[in-house]
Amino acid sequence: MTQEFISNTMKAATYELKAGTSTSFCYQSGQQLLPKTLSISTRTGIGKVTRTGRGLLSKVGQMKAGFTRAENSPYKVNKPYRVQTSIWQVENYRTIYYGTIGITGVTGKIEGDNGDLILFATADWKKLVVAVFIGLAEPKYLPSNLEAAAMYLKQTLQQK
Repeated sequence: MTQEFISNTMKAATYELKAGTSTSFCYQSGQQLLPKTLSISTRTGIGKVTRTGRGLLSKVGQMKAGFTRAENSPYKVNKPYRVQTSIWQVENYRTIYYGTIGITGVTGKIEGDNGDLILFATADWKKLVVAVFIGLAEPKYLPSNLEAAAMYLKQTLQQK
């Protein structure tokens, strides 16, 4: 997979922890595909990792968010207009985490993944870059796509 291809699939935004909260992150800048406010929580505290689930990868927590009436996004499809993902640590990257985006289906519940990969880059869970890679979460290609996307995001952040 080429750098140019990955670059064309990436939509990134910056979010910051809202003052006085421990789980609410507010949109600051960048390409806005997700809601303005994201709720990111963990069972063991942000930044602490538990080894469960997907084998070699470590689950960190969960992101949940809902769109307001005024917001527009390709993910705002069915009421109640929610997106969510479990968050897993990317192996070999201490400050990059990933998930696959789930959106509200016709039943009003989150119905599986939509095929988009989401990466969270953060050192302290106070400010984070959220990068959505359109179409890179196809299950049989996920391990190689995840590695390529994480490497590209890390390189992009180092250039800034």
